[in-house]
Amino acid sequence: MQRERVAKIWIFRGLSDLLFAFHSDDVAFENNARFSEIMGLEKILKSALLHSRHAEYEHLPNGAAKKVINQLAAKYGHEFDDMLNSLNVLGVSDIEKIKRAEFDGYRGIALIKALKKGYMETRYPVPEPVSNAFPIENTGFTHDPLCSSGMTKFVYALSNACIFHVSRAVELADMHSQFQAQFAHLEALSRFNNLFWESRCRL
Repeated sequence: MQRERVAKIWIFRGLSDLLFAFHSDDVAFENNARFSEIMGLEKILKSALLHSRHAEYEHLPNGAAKKVINQLAAKYGHEFDDMLNSLNVLGVSDIEKIKRAEFDGYRGIALIKALKKGYMETRYPVPEPVSNAFPIENTGFTHDPLCSSGMTKFVYALSNACIFHVSRAVELADMHSQFQAQFAHLEALSRFNNLFWESRCRL
């Protein structure tokens, strides 16, 4: 299984999750949407990581290659800190800049922790929500990064950084066209395209 195909599959699936989250604007399903957003980012991060580890599966028959790819992806788990550190080593140069940047009042480095906690919190009742780490001074209230537009902007920034990194080695025009065609019936697609894609990643 060729590294280019692996990267395209994982990016496509990640984009699908991000679009689903964007399209799900009913507040009753806010947790479901945020979970899809977190999973979309995870798949896009893994697209670059799996592409870089092609020597571990490209020489294998298709079935065996898929098993190895699955094992590699599973080993990364949902450890966003570790994945981002590995991507930084690979040369995704924007990672450190995005960590230091602010997204609607939240530093990127703080949102990484919220991503990991959000993976569980958006699906299950948890004893200590991530909002406890963001108290509002001199009040009994907290900020919740999982409900912030800053989280979405942070997810989009990291996703674009990874897609741009992959695009320097892989031609993504066919994957992009497939994505646009598959979801062309959604009114939300054009709005998603306008908000998600950075100019360097537009095809």
